[in-house]
Amino acid sequence: MKTLRFLLCLLLFPVVEPAAGAADGPGAVDYPGAVDYPGAADGPGAVDGPAPVAAPVPDPAPVAAPAHVFYVSIARVKWNVEESRLDVSVRIFTDDLEEAIMAEGGPRLRLWTGQAREDRDRHVSAYLLSRLAFRVNGQERELAWAGMEDALDATACLVQITNVDRVESIEVENRILIDMFDTQANVMRFEVGGEKKYVNLSKGTVRGTVRFGF
Repeated sequence: MKTLRFLLCLLLFPVVEPAAGAADGPGAVDYPGAVDYPGAADGPGAVDGPAPVAAPVPDPAPVAAPAHVFYVSIARVKWNVEESRLDVSVRIFTDDLEEAIMAEGGPRLRLWTGQAREDRDRHVSAYLLSRLAFRVNGQERELAWAGMEDALDATACLVQITNVDRVESIEVENRILIDMFDTQANVMRFEVGGEKKYVNLSKGTVRGTVRFGF
């Protein structure tokens, strides 16, 4: 499990208890077919002889790491009052983002590697802007692509909404990865004039509204 995904799961979700019947200790392995050595009788008349040589126990086969359980994106929306704009940063796990783009017929982008495609911004921005929509103060607003950054196991996608001189309400629709993973959670964090608010969106609830100054 990737580092950032693991940390997010610890922060946002409860710990999953192990299933019944799980081994009592880490790495405990039961080996079936234990061998009984002939001549090792317990009762009288046991024959003395050379001590039996235990057969070497093979190392357990490596167990593949389970697929991650939780799918999460985190968006931060902050009002830049000096520039009169909303700065939006959306962190999406890079492997999930690439899988979603390929599911729509796009290429493998190989983000943040030496083989990354030159047109990667075009594909990522097209996907993001097709899944994210904002209404500010009741008016639908256009998102402008501002680039992306490497964020450990994630990709931070940056967009902006310009000409925002006041913020009373923000309505957001977030469908990022919703059609890919049934358990996808899209966490939205808002910061306007010192007020901080949160909205948790999912497949069942893709829209949310926050109000400020009330």
